[in-house]
Amino acid sequence: MTYIVKNTHTISDELLEELKLVSVSTASHTLVEMGYRNAYMQGIMPLSFPEGQESAVGRAVTLRFVPLREDLVKQQYDTLPESPHRVALESITPNDVLVIDTGSHMETGVVGDIFTRRLRYLGGQAIIVDGCIRDLQRVKAVNFPVLARGVHGGAIPRSLMSVGFNEPIRCGGVSVVPGDIILVDRDGAVAIPPQCVEDIVKIARAHDELEERWIKMKLDEGASLHTHYPPNAEAKIEFENWKKENGYA
Repeated sequence: MTYIVKNTHTISDELLEELKLVSVSTASHTLVEMGYRNAYMQGIMPLSFPEGQESAVGRAVTLRFVPLREDLVKQQYDTLPESPHRVALESITPNDVLVIDTGSHMETGVVGDIFTRRLRYLGGQAIIVDGCIRDLQRVKAVNFPVLARGVHGGAIPRSLMSVGFNEPIRCGGVSVVPGDIILVDRDGAVAIPPQCVEDIVKIARAHDELEERWIKMKLDEGASLHTHYPPNAEAKIEFENWKKENGYA
């Protein structure tokens, strides 16, 4: 039996822009509180990130690799006009993020500077690889967000073959469905169900206000972490009173 897994929700580009103001840490924590405990991609960190850019966000376009099998890859190239990874790359539209599942393979680099340049030109926002990239210094010169587990000098034909795109994949131990909203910063990446984005933005605003405008102020005044980070019931009442007194309520 085949189970079709897909996203049925869409969000606007304007909401994506608002999500850029939310950190990966805040989004990950908020998702846990909303009941989504497995959204942060483990072991995948930024290897290239433009200086001065805080974050990147976009809709997931997925790509899947499996270990190379010589007869199958020959058959693929004999019957298909292009390999799935090239088709996936050329399908990128503005505000997409390419998310690549290699099965955490660490013996081949699947993205280099040429693919990165093309994705940037097409309007993509980031590349995430559960595996390795190659040509790291050249990738950095493209000045584009690229996250991966590591670097390997070998190219795709060494040990991998692409077999599908825009299908559910695994990346960093997280299920990623095409159309999921991907948020990345220097802490890594998180996959967000589209229907959760609006609530995350609202909760994050409240969180940031709580943390930056009040908790830090109270800590500077000598408040204890035990009572104010996170705030206990009495501290929450104190915070609500502070908001009213200062016109934030």
